[in-house]
Amino acid sequence: MFQCSHCDKTYQRKAHLQRHEVTHTGQATSACPFCKKAFIKPEVARRHSKACAIKYNQQAAPAAKAGRKRQSCDQCFSMKRACDKSCPCSRCRSLGQQCTYASHQETSLRRSDPNGACPSLSIQAPPVSRDDLQFSFLRHFTDPCVERDRLAIGTTAECSVRRNLETLYSHLEDALLPIDSMAAGFGDLLGTETFFCPPLATDEFLPFDFLSYGPSSTRLSEQLNDLMMEMIETSKSLKPGDASGTLPTYDVTQLAPFFTVSNLATFITVFFHSLHWHLPVVHFPTFDPGSVSNPLLLSIFLTGATYSSSYSDAALLPALLDVAEEHIFRQITTLSAQPAPPTNDITHRCDIIQLMQAALIIEMLQFGQEKSETRRRIRIIRHPSLVSLMRCMGIFNLKRTMSPTCCSCDDSKWRELVAEEMCLRLASWVFLADGFLTLCFKNRPTVSIFEMDCSFSWRTELWEAENASIFSELAGAHETQLPLPSVREAVRLLIDNRDTGPLPSKLALSAEHLLIMIYALNSLAFLARSDFFGSVPLDKIGHAAHNWKQIWNRVYNDPSNEKVLLLGYPKHAEELWLLLTVTVSIASQSSTNLPNYLDSAATDDLGKLNEFIQWCCRYIKLPGALGVA
Repeated sequence: MFQCSHCDKTYQRKAHLQRHEVTHTGQATSACPFCKKAFIKPEVARRHSKACAIKYNQQAAPAAKAGRKRQSCDQCFSMKRACDKSCPCSRCRSLGQQCTYASHQETSLRRSDPNGACPSLSIQAPPVSRDDLQFSFLRHFTDPCVERDRLAIGTTAECSVRRNLETLYSHLEDALLPIDSMAAGFGDLLGTETFFCPPLATDEFLPFDFLSYGPSSTRLSEQLNDLMMEMIETSKSLKPGDASGTLPTYDVTQLAPFFTVSNLATFITVFFHSLHWHLPVVHFPTFDPGSVSNPLLLSIFLTGATYSSSYSDAALLPALLDVAEEHIFRQITTLSAQPAPPTNDITHRCDIIQLMQAALIIEMLQFGQEKSETRRRIRIIRHPSLVSLMRCMGIFNLKRTMSPTCCSCDDSKWRELVAEEMCLRLASWVFLADGFLTLCFKNRPTVSIFEMDCSFSWRTELWEAENASIFSELAGAHETQLPLPSVREAVRLLIDNRDTGPLPSKLALSAEHLLIMIYALNSLAFLARSDFFGSVPLDKIGHAAHNWKQIWNRVYNDPSNEKVLLLGYPKHAEELWLLLTVTVSIASQSSTNLPNYLDSAATDDLGKLNEFIQWCCRYIKLPGALGVA
């Protein structure tokens, strides 16, 4: 055994001891070849270089040489990830589908033996029908056996656009020293390169360049300390009669190791590579963690912790999420009791906008937890209070005052446009959250499509533009597609257009726009079958769904168009269309023997939706079951 001369740790191999001893010297021995970031250990530098943000801005590595045999399934191959070669593999199993090998199965079958028999494939997978894949995401999401990541956040992160985080981390590196000796004593030992990697032991990695003083070295530490104290005070204020009254009372010793600045860097990274694509209401290019409000920073911080495999103390999170929910929605309730600012001033009230962003993020994050009481609390109390505040602020009726083409590379003008866009995106995604509750839990819609008189949000390319110059260039390219009608008007066009005329098909709609519209139609279908006098008849909704599918096919299934990478909820919009089509088809029948999902009783269990999806898979196989394209 080899014992360390600085501590009592022992190792069986001298090489392991030598690798450990460098953690005591603090001297960097290796650097990332892309960003030149220094590391104590070579293996940590190699691990970092594989996910270095700057690396993804350089030319991609050349493709593998011709003739190389591929054994991964299509899903793993498209994501450029290793396949574990199970049947199905772990990635396909998490999505509720079987592995497919369409891209190389034909080649393998051509290589027959001299007797004409085809050799067996390296992995034998059962055939997968098109019907089984039509509800792949919804099956996974509603599967009662799935305990984690129902929304497939990890899969989204693997596919998401790699961002240059250099600008973001320039804000972080000024404030990476803990504010007090207690936080320093716990060892702030997690680094940004560990996201979506197995947890590292504390002696394996020490962020060398995080230990330098800066001119504003306490800013983020102070803010994190404030967040920690707010969580402690909120936990102490909860009473047994409160909605979350069974939560534990926290103290500094419990939360100080968690609320650290290098955890913050990791969790911000995880958020913008994962849940952000499902809930794109925070503007990454202008996001400054040192200047955002405490509620928004808290919601992003906890989201990153929830979906980061580098954070090992997962037992702390569920109760802490409940405390954060209580803390944020207390402020929502307080703000609701105050006079609303003028509608034309709401885009300049960053504090209000960021509070509503935080409430929406924590609301959707809580739905990922496996607790019926949490879902019920969000559905009945939290979500209606957020909608009520936004309604009072006039956000559902907010119209765009400036065209994106007016930016002209002016940074201040671009930021004004972004502030306005954030409000419009809040309106759209709160409406989507409302439709989500209706679709999954049969919750009566809180937001009507008829009050969604706000402008449509920008296309993703404009929203993700890194600076004013790039934004102006993209806005000019999209000028012929602007302006779009309001959300309400676009849905009305789908409903009223009875002959697939040119107007709906000429709208320059993106996947996000179509997602909003299909949720609107699903909510209308719920009202049509649950109310004695439905606002829109089912036959009109069915025809609107047909018009929606025509536009979707034209935009995303046209072989002449470049394939569009869809991330987050928009990727699954077509499944929502199929679910709507089946619902309208069978709800229009006079039969009384209908699935339980079609009753109007609200629930907090996804089981009824899962049963209905299984029923739909059998229904759509019947001859002539669906009379739409």
